[in-house]
Amino acid sequence: MKKYHIVTFGCQMNISDSERISTIFESMGFIECPSIDEADIIIMNMCSVRQSAVDRILGQAVRLSELKKTNKRLKLILTGCFLESDKFKFNRIFDYVLKKEDLEIWPQILTDLDIRKKKMDYLKIDPKRSSSFQASVPISNGCDNFCTYCAVPFTRGRLVSRSHKSIIKEIRDLAKKGYKEIWLLGENVNSYHSPDDINFDFASLIRAIDEIDGDFWLRFTSPHPKDFSDSLIEALAESPKFAPYINLPAQAGNNEILRKMNRPYTSEQYLKLIKKIKKAFSSKRSGLEREIAISTDIIVGFPTESEEQFLDTLELFKKAEFDMAFIAQYSPRPESHCYKNMADDVKKTDKRSRHKILTESLKEIGEKKNKIFQDQTIPVLVFEKYKSYYLGRNRQNKSVKIFSKQEDLVGKIIDVTISKTLPLSLEGNHIYH
Repeated sequence: MKKYHIVTFGCQMNISDSERISTIFESMGFIECPSIDEADIIIMNMCSVRQSAVDRILGQAVRLSELKKTNKRLKLILTGCFLESDKFKFNRIFDYVLKKEDLEIWPQILTDLDIRKKKMDYLKIDPKRSSSFQASVPISNGCDNFCTYCAVPFTRGRLVSRSHKSIIKEIRDLAKKGYKEIWLLGENVNSYHSPDDINFDFASLIRAIDEIDGDFWLRFTSPHPKDFSDSLIEALAESPKFAPYINLPAQAGNNEILRKMNRPYTSEQYLKLIKKIKKAFSSKRSGLEREIAISTDIIVGFPTESEEQFLDTLELFKKAEFDMAFIAQYSPRPESHCYKNMADDVKKTDKRSRHKILTESLKEIGEKKNKIFQDQTIPVLVFEKYKSYYLGRNRQNKSVKIFSKQEDLVGKIIDVTISKTLPLSLEGNHIYH
């Protein structure tokens, strides 16, 4: 049998897309192999959020060329998020550069058949799950926001939402199979409106999923502050399955920079939203469930960002008390507004310095906040096994190092008593029952 191997770069959405790519190749009679050295077809599922991600793909050219010399049957496919302006570079390396939206007709393309079959929504393809206990469920694809630094509307297209009936059916099936953690995915997940019912919004979806039978934790990524309504906050706080963790991208703490990014809120409005979310969880939940963890996405070194403007972002960190932050150093993306209209004028040394300062601030905040878990017994979902310990995450999505003598804990939710708190993680001992 012919073998395929997928290399996935980028976000959870790309990982979810790769699961659907697996389904297509296995329907063609291929089997998955663990190494690109054994494969007859190699699929690179790329990300182009930053130039470094594109460079990683281009950096594979020599190795892929060598593989083709040793395996004359080898075919190379590139898919994922790529810009049309980059496509000519990839055509020199890959046999096929295919859009994931065309996934349903890949078999016809790859076998040189006439493409007559009507294309379907590729998200309707059942994925071959890469995990038996954690699943991602895309609820939408694309984005309408056009943040000036971002190329997503040009790589994934405009926002298209899935039917709520399809989403609920998929999650109900996952719950029946015993999945423990389910992530809802979308480039702007909380702008969701079902195409079957315009009044069925993201808050409605959260409440509907919470009613599904099963013992699972619900999470989502990535929302936009402008679409975080009061009804959504209430739905999240009142839905027990929703784990108390939200990634809420701020991108910057200076209002002028936010305006240039086309982020339609101020730092004051963002902090007010954070306060409202924390208040809702504090009033509607009990115990540690009242402690909602909030992470953010930040860009340092955005065009024209001065040292004073960066200090506003540092101040935002201190006031919001983020549990985690995903900090990126600005890099221009072709086809974005910034690439066409704004010079990348902040020095790399300044970007690195600002990145380091925010990271240190995050650690200071985490060292203080995580003490609330000291000596507490909490549920932890176990993800990995090492020689002397396990790694998992708690309801607040904090990394937990677990000491246990018990075998076969991966994929299970266990009780752990926290014995040590660190700035960005926890440690504890498995409590046997």
